Amino acid sequence: MVITDDIRNYEVTSALHAELIKTSREYTVLAILKYSFPERFSNLCKSESPDLQDKGGKLGVEVTWGGSPRDELINGESYKYSHAKTEDDREKCLQKIRNNGGDRDEYSINFPCTTIEGDKNNIEVVFNKKLKKLDCYRKHFDKVGLAIMMDIPLLLFGGFDWGSWLTYINNGKFAFVALIHWSGVDIYDFEKDEYSSRRIGREDMDALKKLGRMAAEGIIKDDNSVWNSNPCFK
Repeated sequence: MVITDDIRNYEVTSALHAELIKTSREYTVLAILKYSFPERFSNLCKSESPDLQDKGGKLGVEVTWGGSPRDELINGESYKYSHAKTEDDREKCLQKIRNNGGDRDEYSINFPCTTIEGDKNNIEVVFNKKLKKLDCYRKHFDKVGLAIMMDIPLLLFGGFDWGSWLTYINNGKFAFVALIHWSGVDIYDFEKDEYSSRRIGREDMDALKKLGRMAAEGIIKDDNSVWNSNPCFK
């Protein structure tokens, strides 16, 4: 992918409208997959049912959020905190964050302590929910994968054998599962019995998230050249 300075320097001045959050995540996942594995996902584009599709009907990818509702709220209030116009508004956001076990300062967010068991439970819930649509998708696509966004830093993510656990709960259903976390993406391909991983630097990850938001807001169109395949940002 080729990311322009206009995207890198795009200033976020307000909270994303609630109705655009899901779409923004789907575009963000599309950007991350194309950035990390350009040869594999070069033909993917944003669509519906499943969320990402190639034009030839060979691959469909459903996108979902694997965080807890509490973390979702903290994320949203933190975003509002960063762009609050008054000290009173900032204090209201901070109080909501603290009431849900988190904290916030000028530079970072502190989430409540997480456990692998909690993360596994969150993922299993959304995994089972997405399985309900899988048979329908399989009628139209050769392969269907699942991409799960996780609000987990690499330090915690790397402390568990996700591959073995996902193989067990997947049991031959999705062709692959991609786990997207703070530091990159890890793909477990069950058909090929392969594991692939890409790490993404903070600046590039921030740019990918901006791209996802800009696409959801209609600033970046689906036919924009930014979606062209290229192994790295320029």
